[in-house]
Amino acid sequence: PMIMCNLTHELSFILPTNNVQSFTDELIKSIFSEFYHEEYDVILENVYTDGSFSDSFEGRLVNPGHVLEAMWFIMDIAHDRGDNALIEKSVKLILRMIDYGWDEEYGGIFYFKDILEKPMQQLEWDQKLWWVHLEALVALIKAYEYSRNKDCLDWFYKVHDYAWSHFRDADFGGEWYGYLNREGKVLIPLKGGKWKGCFHTPRALFQIQRSLSNCR
Repeated sequence: PMIMCNLTHELSFILPTNNVQSFTDELIKSIFSEFYHEEYDVILENVYTDGSFSDSFEGRLVNPGHVLEAMWFIMDIAHDRGDNALIEKSVKLILRMIDYGWDEEYGGIFYFKDILEKPMQQLEWDQKLWWVHLEALVALIKAYEYSRNKDCLDWFYKVHDYAWSHFRDADFGGEWYGYLNREGKVLIPLKGGKWKGCFHTPRALFQIQRSLSNCR
């Protein structure tokens, strides 16, 4: 649903308006109802087909980066519609998610978390990934742009300082490393591969620059 929200929004200028509205309404409803766990106030990666909780490896999985990315997709849609209530709902979840995913000991955002804090199958759960932090920065600055909530700006600076001091290779061109260990040290020195392509970094920098310009 999160990817379809963004895809539909990007293609909305060539799609029938009524179809876009009804389709995105269903997608947003799915994210905030079926995938939302009310007790823990988080969005899950996987649920049963009826939207119920699965107490399993897959069902307990939370990916903070995906939630933050989904929220800025939804905020863009809400902004275009003039739906301030949906913006505020997204901002609230962004602040909850960044606080939930933040590593208080070493800084940075965990790649995965288990909603019940049980052991996970993903061995990379405690790594710090470039795209997660980029999507967090986009979500936070858009949240501030649309709501002027100062907590969003404070978190933006906090994530910004961590990301630019840990991911960026200042000695060779400025491209970002993709994978850090929990302590924030470079785990894999490659800057491109099967998963890390020329996508998240330029898109995020473009989105952030545009939002910063609108915040003047």
